[in-house]
Amino acid sequence: MMQLPAHILERLRLLTCLPQTTRVQFRLPDGSDFYLRVERKAVDQQGPEGEAFIIEAEQVSGLVKAPDLDLEMSYDTLRDIIDGQLSARHAFLLGDIRYTGNRELAAALADLFIVH
Repeated sequence: MMQLPAHILERLRLLTCLPQTTRVQFRLPDGSDFYLRVERKAVDQQGPEGEAFIIEAEQVSGLVKAPDLDLEMSYDTLRDIIDGQLSARHAFLLGDIRYTGNRELAAALADLFIVH
């Protein structure tokens, strides 16, 4: 299974457009499908920047029922995006990534990946 790097998960935790619970399915042709489960949890005290919640992200192998966003791409496309060799937005435009579901979430996720 392709493991998302810690810095990507950390940026994911900073997204403010996420609903209470978000499930993003990644479908890869080699069968190594995985999904991200992201949960916004309330906290008793506000953080240093005034946030009253934390966001936890967990990567799980397999398929999830009723994902908020379903992304389908090749393993190479995902690897190139994670490695910073390919812009996720460019990959969407080229049709290298196909998605169904929440369009705003897809756009927000594309911005998490920085091209070197």
